[in-house]
Amino acid sequence: MGLKKTKIICSIGPASNQPDVMEQMVFAGMNIARLNFSHATDEEKTQFQNCVREVRKRTGRNISILWDTKGPELRGCVMEADAEGNEGAQLVVGNTIRLVKEKVTGNAERITFNHPSVIEGLEVGDEVWLENAKMKVVVESVEEDGVTCRITQGGFLGSRKSCIIPGKPLNIPYVSDKDREDIKYSCEHGGEYLAISFVSNKENIMEIKELLKKYGREDLKIICKVESLFGVQNIREIFENSDGVMIGRGDLGSEVAPEEIPAIQKNIIKIGRELGKIVIVATEMLETMMENNRPKRAEVSDIANAVFDGTDAVMLSGETTIGKHPIETVTAMAKTCEASEKYADFEGRFKLPENDKKDCVALASGAINCANIMDAKLIVVQSHTGRTARFLSNLKPNVPILAICDEEKLGRRLGLNYGVYSIVSERSSSIDKFVVEAKKCALEFSDKFNLGLKPGDKILITAGFVQSDENVRKYADSNLMKIDTI
Repeated sequence: MGLKKTKIICSIGPASNQPDVMEQMVFAGMNIARLNFSHATDEEKTQFQNCVREVRKRTGRNISILWDTKGPELRGCVMEADAEGNEGAQLVVGNTIRLVKEKVTGNAERITFNHPSVIEGLEVGDEVWLENAKMKVVVESVEEDGVTCRITQGGFLGSRKSCIIPGKPLNIPYVSDKDREDIKYSCEHGGEYLAISFVSNKENIMEIKELLKKYGREDLKIICKVESLFGVQNIREIFENSDGVMIGRGDLGSEVAPEEIPAIQKNIIKIGRELGKIVIVATEMLETMMENNRPKRAEVSDIANAVFDGTDAVMLSGETTIGKHPIETVTAMAKTCEASEKYADFEGRFKLPENDKKDCVALASGAINCANIMDAKLIVVQSHTGRTARFLSNLKPNVPILAICDEEKLGRRLGLNYGVYSIVSERSSSIDKFVVEAKKCALEFSDKFNLGLKPGDKILITAGFVQSDENVRKYADSNLMKIDTI
């Protein structure tokens, strides 16, 4: 297998939270390790960090960490238990059930929520979906103490199950106490990315940024999970105020008709490319591989279409946390990404945001065109901030981008950018020295990732230097492009 450019995020859990397993997942194509705070215990968090550190040492690869918050949640109440101690009630189609503001133990006649204030905003005709949309009730009348609903989809409703009110703004604090503690933990334990759940608008992002400032981690990159209709409607302002977006198709599919999801996905990726931001496609991409060791053809097509649309990364969730075949799953996804990239027609399709620095934009655009015309095998970037590498990534070149960084942290902060891989090397004091170092790093990178660079192959080098009064080269925004031969 060659070197894919689409990044793979793997959620880590019982099936993968051991160095021997994670090491094989990395060699199979994993780039980012995700920890979901919704499920992880304190012991599992510590094990996760130790595992990632050990695998970095074993593989020599800059595996990035993505922390993922639980987000605001609307849940039902505790339900009455039957004689055998089973908590829950059978909701029968055609019957009525009341949603009340007071704190009650639920039964087949009435329930409440962990945030009962949401009931105040309900109107006749509103739908309320219970337990991951397995059951549905419709508001028929509004009373002072609550609302009366007709059950249109029945089932057995258990305690504290998730609830959704499609298309309704919920009167719930965005940052819960749990999220605040988890964000504090993220800031204190390293990591490169913070995924925040159920983002509806830029105000949600501003709350998170204030916390990151408070905890001294303003550099932690924010990935907004778009999982509601409000998030879709406000997608531009969400992109503009964050570092990227994850398309959470599972929860989004509970608020939007399933047949609308593919078009929404394409549009979000298109806007992400226009604004030069990270885009991740997530949820149930290889769901059947939780049991089976081979993917279904529809799953392969799903991954391929995300690549064709121009996503930066794809994500595995339950497949690698509790699935039976985590290594095989990563292998299948990596092979699909690599094969799809060969047929993806990105040349000239994407542009860089007009408000970015024009000299950097011009150099990145020229570098991509030059690399394609010269059939270069690799683009090598001198990277002090990661900006030029991100610009190049957004244009989706045909070849990988090697960012030469002077610290591992910067390399890991490029972990989600399409096609960008990093290597650590000391800063060069002159252009000539950097060109020599670039060729040396290119060969080292080729050996590590089986890129197959050989004598006579072309590589394209970009860097930034300025002339000082002392006749010494110093660093600047990228202003140099050179074609060289191995």
